[in-house]
Amino acid sequence: MTANILKLLPDEEVRILHNYIRGVTDVSLEEVYDTLRVPTEIEITRNEVAVAQILLNPIQDNLPNWGFTNDDGDLEVGRLSKPRLPDARLNFNPQHVCTINWADSGPGFSWPEAYYITYLPSFNCHVVTASRDSKDAYGCTDHAIGFIEGAIESIQAAKQIIIKSWVSQRNTFDQERWAYLFNEGLIDNATANAWADEVWSEEVFDDVDAEESVHE
Repeated sequence: MTANILKLLPDEEVRILHNYIRGVTDVSLEEVYDTLRVPTEIEITRNEVAVAQILLNPIQDNLPNWGFTNDDGDLEVGRLSKPRLPDARLNFNPQHVCTINWADSGPGFSWPEAYYITYLPSFNCHVVTASRDSKDAYGCTDHAIGFIEGAIESIQAAKQIIIKSWVSQRNTFDQERWAYLFNEGLIDNATANAWADEVWSEEVFDDVDAEESVHE
């Protein structure tokens, strides 16, 4: 079954996913990243962005976006559609975990981040992606934030990966707790806040950093 699934993907997409799971850097994929319109001036790797674009491709219209009409009457948006490679015959099935709002920096000006989890049967792992409505934060709208291999429930995999990402942002950038939940998905508002409590409580437990089963 695994072999049949991989046959539905272009060889280059298989390599992109394989490199992400195995932590391999492959400079020969730079032209492929260009074809996928992966930005070059970004805060993370192009591979992490490419993985997210491949997995999220069928639900692009559901991801955070913003838009306004400029002085010429033309609509400008923060998110543009991204292509798949030719001969891509398999669409993945990302599941919406939740969408948070990091902060409101002005009337009608929010900082949403949507989390999706996708199971990759060919690799026996779950991948979580984070999506925003503009490139302001990382130079890209979407990127993969972590994965877990092996038999595990989707929600538990999402919890470990997302909490690890929040802990990393807290420790690296002194990131404050997000403001509120925009949308529920696999988890509800109470669960999302309980996860946040594990990161931004009065007594912070850094043992989350020691989760060896979670890979960025």
